[in-house]
Amino acid sequence: MLDWQKVQRHVSAFILAVVLAGSAISPATAQDAHPHVEKQGAFADVLQDLKDAVINRGYVIDFVGHVDTMLDRTSDASKSVTETGSRSPYLNAKYVQFCSAKLTHDAVSANPFNMFVCPHVLFAFETKNKPGRIVIGYRRATSGPSKLSRRAFKKVDDILMAIIKEAAES
Repeated sequence: MLDWQKVQRHVSAFILAVVLAGSAISPATAQDAHPHVEKQGAFADVLQDLKDAVINRGYVIDFVGHVDTMLDRTSDASKSVTETGSRSPYLNAKYVQFCSAKLTHDAVSANPFNMFVCPHVLFAFETKNKPGRIVIGYRRATSGPSKLSRRAFKKVDDILMAIIKEAAES
């Protein structure tokens, strides 16, 4: 026999979990999901300016990812090409990751599921169809309904925006 009260509790818990998960991971608007700035210049110089802006705040860069070379290397295996037949839309594309212990502590203290805020990831890319125009930005994390989480994520957002603006102004 089914225990209908138990089933009802499980269904209620499931619905609540889906609602909370949806609000915590719902994508931001297209404009807000990837805050960015643009800068004219040589990609290597702009990437160095981005790294310097991170280091100038006392953070340590954990890793620099090479999206451009990964796409070129894996294009044949994944049978992926752009509309123009190129292996990648990028002339150059890198990301820089680092973590702020203070900001991460604030975020996970608000909600243990906020651990995804670390590492912080900034990106810089230059497309093949617009060489010399470097896009510098980051993926904005959404924080869900908690006021504490929203406050913690706002601090992360402010730091990341300040870093990309400094890199663009260098």
